[in-house]
Amino acid sequence: MPTHNRPRVLVVEDEPDMNNLLADVLRAFDFEPVQAADGREALDRVEEAPPAAVILDLMLPVIGGYEVCRRLKSSPQFSAIPVLILTALDREPKKRTAYRTGADEYLTKPFAPDTLIERLRACLEAARQAVEAPGGQVRLTVEPSGALDDLKFPNALARALHHRTDLSPETVETLREHLLDLVEAAGERAVATGGAPLVRITATVEAGRVRLTFDPLAGGAEAFLEEHVGPDAAAATALRDAGAVDRVQREGGSVAMEKAAADG
Repeated sequence: MPTHNRPRVLVVEDEPDMNNLLADVLRAFDFEPVQAADGREALDRVEEAPPAAVILDLMLPVIGGYEVCRRLKSSPQFSAIPVLILTALDREPKKRTAYRTGADEYLTKPFAPDTLIERLRACLEAARQAVEAPGGQVRLTVEPSGALDDLKFPNALARALHHRTDLSPETVETLREHLLDLVEAAGERAVATGGAPLVRITATVEAGRVRLTFDPLAGGAEAFLEEHVGPDAAAATALRDAGAVDRVQREGGSVAMEKAAADG
């Protein structure tokens, strides 16, 4: 019988033995599993009763895992639900695609139950803070180093924007995609110059506005920022033209972007 004070976690896995194993692991750690065997069934279950989190395989019948993730994360109604990818596809391009699709976490099979639960609880806490941030402020920071986990930053910001502003889904997605590109570019430059982060990106969502600050951390950072996010950069122009930012300005060696927390 369901225990309603346990967090409900949707397991989406087409292999019955693996699906049941994951359900058993969740029960052992005081979660209530809900099971689906394909992408269509997963989306239907989310519509019927949104879970606290989703554990999602990528290789699914009917609707694939990437598309399930994309649909959930592009929906203001469901974007706060953490999506943990659990797959046998242990290759960097697959992980990169998962994060660019909006995934919160990426784990590979075979998996350690303790690690899965640790990541699940961390994702649930991050989602809670994005929606229930004390003082009404969400503050996120990343120093791109070339690690794929850096791509979690734009996804976490998108979740906060969906739930703490009136920005349209299209505006949120435009910001997310440009930040993904910028984080990757900064990470590639860091790797090329020895691995030290070149810039720090800070996002603050508070009091009717979204503010992004890009601070230099190493030599060459100011030129990089001018090229990629400065007031005259192509990306800044594209963001302004799309209505995704209202203002881009220099602040000493840093660059700041702002967007009112409602589309005008």
